[in-house]
Amino acid sequence: MFRRPTRTITENVHGVDVAYTIDDPNPAPRLPFNLDSMLRRALFTLAVIMTVGAIVWGTVAIGSMLSLLAPAWAAYLVAGVFDAGWAACLIAEWILRYDSTRSEAPRNAGIAMLVVSMAAIIVHGALAGPWGWIVGIVGALVSAAAKGVWAIGMHTIRIKLDPKYEAYLRTLQQQTGTEQALALGERDRLLTADRTVKLRLALESRRPDWAEAVTEPVSQAEPSKKSTPVQSPDQPVNQIDPTPDPATVHTANQAARPVQPKDQVTELHRRLKVGEHITKARAAEILGVPESTAYRRLTAAQALLNQYR
Repeated sequence: MFRRPTRTITENVHGVDVAYTIDDPNPAPRLPFNLDSMLRRALFTLAVIMTVGAIVWGTVAIGSMLSLLAPAWAAYLVAGVFDAGWAACLIAEWILRYDSTRSEAPRNAGIAMLVVSMAAIIVHGALAGPWGWIVGIVGALVSAAAKGVWAIGMHTIRIKLDPKYEAYLRTLQQQTGTEQALALGERDRLLTADRTVKLRLALESRRPDWAEAVTEPVSQAEPSKKSTPVQSPDQPVNQIDPTPDPATVHTANQAARPVQPKDQVTELHRRLKVGEHITKARAAEILGVPESTAYRRLTAAQALLNQYR
């Protein structure tokens, strides 16, 4: 029983949105049966099955021969490389089917690997006995048949493009490939810069700088001696005014308190972020550390600034 096509209608009934289905009086026409598409699918399905059979037979034959000189697991593992090699070249040829120039390399490599695989299968048959070479030839033809079916299938789907359209398609592929490569390169650069900043900060936190750990001692003024009040002969005893203590004198060259090591990169990053131009000497003056240490702090702050731009 065939189901009739329907369609959904949404309407507003007394302020309420409702959806219901009705029979579609004008259904979309169905696509006609595509025999070419079905046959093409059947062709490549048979090609895949034949390729799997060729790989199995080649692996068994060549692995049996190699097991005479090597362990069985290693012999059969290596034997699968022969037929898997030309099968991989088929995949590359499929990908490059619209580029006649670049598809020649996988096509020629696949033929060479197929010849080597067939020769190895024939040699295995010849070692089996007097009539073994016949079995070897028949087994080698299995791989040749699978390769031939693939060649026929590729011929049915390959479109011969004019040179200008082929060059146009290759140019578009190169442009998109270049954009992708630049994007991946920029991603790697940003990740490397991020790891560099984290590495520098980790190294600075693990290796204390003893040169900046020693701060300049604060000069303490010597305690002033108490002055003895001077009494005039005609002044009462309870009205003696002692001499005031001398005021503390702050020298102009008194060293400012240096920025703490854990905040030095943050301080330089803050100044660079607002647009201040800082050199190595200026960084040493701001942080109160030697220029070699200030240069490391300034480099880390610049890398941190470039990371978040």
